[in-house]
Amino acid sequence: MIRTKRLMLRPFECSDLDIIIKLYGDEEIMEYMPFPVMNQEMAQQLLNKNVAGWEATPQIHYEMAVICKETGEKIGRAEITRNYSEESAMIGWMLIKSAWGMGYATEIANALIRYCFDELQVHRVYALCHPKNTASWKVMEKCGMHQEAHYIQKCRYDKADGVRWEDELEYAAIRTDK
Repeated sequence: MIRTKRLMLRPFECSDLDIIIKLYGDEEIMEYMPFPVMNQEMAQQLLNKNVAGWEATPQIHYEMAVICKETGEKIGRAEITRNYSEESAMIGWMLIKSAWGMGYATEIANALIRYCFDELQVHRVYALCHPKNTASWKVMEKCGMHQEAHYIQKCRYDKADGVRWEDELEYAAIRTDK
C-alpha cells in the first residue's frame, strides 16, 4: 500500500469492478488510451488480470485502486510495470473526471516514482502518453521527469471506429543516489 497526503493506493481487489467500469467505460477518459472503451465483461476480465498480477512471482504488474482518504471514494487507478532485466519500471495513472485538475495525478506520479526508486530499487522510471494528452506530460514534467523520445506512430489504438497508429511520448527519471 502506498499512502500520500490525500490518497491511498492499494492493490486491486475483486470488489473494485465499479472503479474499473467508471474509468475504462468512459469515452472521454479513454480518449488517449490505446484500447477501446470497455463494457462490463471486458472490465471484469481486466480486473481479474489486475488482481492476479499481485500473485505472480516475480511480480511484474502492480495495479492499484486510488482512494481519496477524506471521502473513501475510489477515484482512479495507478500502475507500475516492472522490467527486471533493465532495472526499470513504467508508471501510469487514470482518474475519474471529477478528480481532474485537483493535483491528484501529480501526487500519484510522485508517489509511484518514490516507490519505484526506494522500494523496488530500480534505476529508471518512465511513463508514456499521447502527445495531445497535455495534462499527462505536464504531470510528468512537474514530477521531474524529462522527455526522452517522441515516437512516430508507435502505439496501436484499437477503438470502436477502427485501428490507427498514434505518436507516443516517453518521459523518464533516473535514480540519482547510486
